[in-house]
Order: sequence, then structure tokens, then C-alpha cells
Amino acid sequence: MNPPPAETDKVRSDTARRPRRTQEQRTADTRAALFEAAVVMIDRHGYAGANNASIADQAGVSRGAITHHFTTRAAFMAEVVRWVFEQEIAHYTRLASERPGALKARDWPQILWEVFSRPSGVAVMEILVASRSDADLAELTRPMQLEIERRGAQNYFHHAEVTAAEMAVIRMSVWAVRGMTMGRSFTDGPGSMEDAVALLGQVLGRAAPTGSIRQLVDLAK
Repeated sequence: MNPPPAETDKVRSDTARRPRRTQEQRTADTRAALFEAAVVMIDRHGYAGANNASIADQAGVSRGAITHHFTTRAAFMAEVVRWVFEQEIAHYTRLASERPGALKARDWPQILWEVFSRPSGVAVMEILVASRSDADLAELTRPMQLEIERRGAQNYFHHAEVTAAEMAVIRMSVWAVRGMTMGRSFTDGPGSMEDAVALLGQVLGRAAPTGSIRQLVDLAK
């Protein structure tokens, strides 16, 4: 039974009004799907176990999509790292803004844990560790990591020229928590590492009794 002419005309009208995606939009959507799939597969199977075919299958795209959009596997994985870093900065900013009052030094580990303990944070660590034995991957990811680190410090301290002491505070906190996200795999329970995160918060609270991060910076000078 054919639909009434009025209904057919409405469908055609809706279709005509619906904007068609540009090639750039389709490319962006495919890349985002691949990045999300890479995070899932690396979190599940580790860096070596997440091959291009399994990532493409998870993303629901053709198995040639990765080689079509990226020159090498190393280039693809480096872009996964960049994509995750951007997501982490946005997530951290949102969490920090939701805290009542000014962010205190003792709060920092818990916020970082909430950002880094997600599958995307684990995937980044897997990729960075893999770069130690992959020169092509290291060449792409190490400068990127340093740039993201610099940007994060600038955003946190609200000035362009980050001092060595300020960077030391950033690195102490970020890498301590990133390390604990990986350490979960080797402890006696998935939630056991959270006690260590809470302890780190207490340690920073005692080092900065007023709550100001500047007190930690002064210790690093």
C-alpha cells in the first residue's frame, strides 16, 4: 500500500531540508570514530593487541580506513594521543569548574584521577610506553606530549612563561596519577589504588596547608 501523497511530499521536503554532510564532516566523523575505537581496543587488549583491523571493525568502518586517513600506524596512534589530550583538557576544566570555591592542592590528585583513570587515559599510557621501543612513534608523540604539558601548565598557572618549579609541580602530580592508573592492573582490586590517590591528596594538603599550589611551587624552587 503506497503512502498518501501528502506524506510522501513531507518526507521529500524533510529530506530536501536536511543538510548534506560535507566531505570534511565525513572525514572528521570517520577520524573520531577511529580514535574512539582505538581507545576501546587498546584499553581492552593493550597496544600490541589492538591491530588496525580490530580497530576498524570496532569503529564500524572499512579496514582500509586507517591507511586511507593516516600515512602510518605511528601517525594514527600519535593522533589518538592528541585527540585524547584535548579530551582530557576539556574534562579537567569542567571538573575543576564544578568544584565549589577555589581549587586546593589537596583536590588535585582526585580530579586528575577522574580524568586519567578512564579508558582514554590508559590508552595514552599504553601508546607512550610503546613509543620507547618504536622510534617512529616516539618521534611523533614526544614533542606532542611536551607541547600538551606546556599548554596544560600555562592554562593552570594563567601565564605563558612557565617556570621550572611550576613545571616540576605539574609533572609530579600528573605523572604520579598517570602511573597509578596503570598500577591498577597489578594490585589486589580495581578500587584499591584510590586509597593511594586519596593519600597523595593528603600529602599535598600538608605540603600546602593554605591550599595554594604556589606553596608547592615554592618547595620546588
